[in-house]
Parts: sequence; structure tokens; C-alpha cells
Amino acid sequence: MKKCLLVFLFCLLCACGYQLEGRPSNFNPSWHTIYIPVWENPTAEIRLGEIIAQELRKRVELAGDLKIAPKDQADLILEGEIVSVSVGGLSYDVYTKTLERRVYLRAKAILKDREGRIIWQNSNISRYEDYPVESENVGEEVDPGREIALEKICRDLAEIIYHQIISSF
Repeated sequence: MKKCLLVFLFCLLCACGYQLEGRPSNFNPSWHTIYIPVWENPTAEIRLGEIIAQELRKRVELAGDLKIAPKDQADLILEGEIVSVSVGGLSYDVYTKTLERRVYLRAKAILKDREGRIIWQNSNISRYEDYPVESENVGEEVDPGREIALEKICRDLAEIIYHQIISSF
């Protein structure tokens, strides 16, 4: 009876498309290394292109199926661009006092092989994060919650991009 139950569970897991994380079976076996440069960032958010590239490198290293390499030694190149960043108020106490804001980021990414052939691309990646506005920070950083929210968005985008790439194989 236990054996039948185990076989049933195994078949169920296989049937629903579940697979363990790691190198996809259709992934080209000659791809072992990847280069992830700092993303283009025409916005006013300084270091954002660097932060998202760093988060992507961490995510790739965590998976362990590719190694980070310099551009001239990489089998794959994952480039990206931050298209826009916008911040807007969500909730207010009185007419001009903002209690909560939303930061919204749009980006695009492309994965190419060494010869420049496009392996994967997404031109409409977006994510937002809400954060409270701290009014006690007079004389300090103007909007400290925005930086924290943008870092979280970068971590989330790295996860989303990695899974989109892996699931496309």
C-alpha cells in the first residue's frame, strides 16, 4: 500500500510539471558561465543598475547551475535596462502629509549567447513596493523607506527574471 501511494505521489508531481531547481534539461550543455553587467539606468535613482545586477549575480550563484564570469569568458550575457522609476503617494493624514508611498519600477532584460543570439528576453518587467513615510527624520535622509523598497524590488526582480529564464527551457 505504501509503495502504491509513493508511486502515485511521484506520478502526480511529474504530471503537474514540478521539477527540482537546477539546470533545466533543455539547457544547452555548453553553457557553463554567465556575465551580468551593471544595468543601464537613465533614471535619477543612483546605483539602482548596480544593485539589480548584484542581486541577479547572487541569485545565479545560489542556483549553482551557472558560474559568474568576465564578459570575454562567458557563454551567456544577461543585460538589462531600468526603463523607469516612479514614486507616488498612497495614503495621507491631512492634505499634504503623506503616510505611505508606492515606488514602481519598470525594466527590460535580454539573455544572449556568446555569438549574440537572443536566448530569452522580456521587455515589460515591472514590480512595485509600498512603504511608510517616516516624518521624524528631519535633517537626515529625505525618504529612507524608498531606498529599502527599491532594494526589495531588485531582489524580487532578480528572482522573477531567474525563474522566467529557467522556465523558458
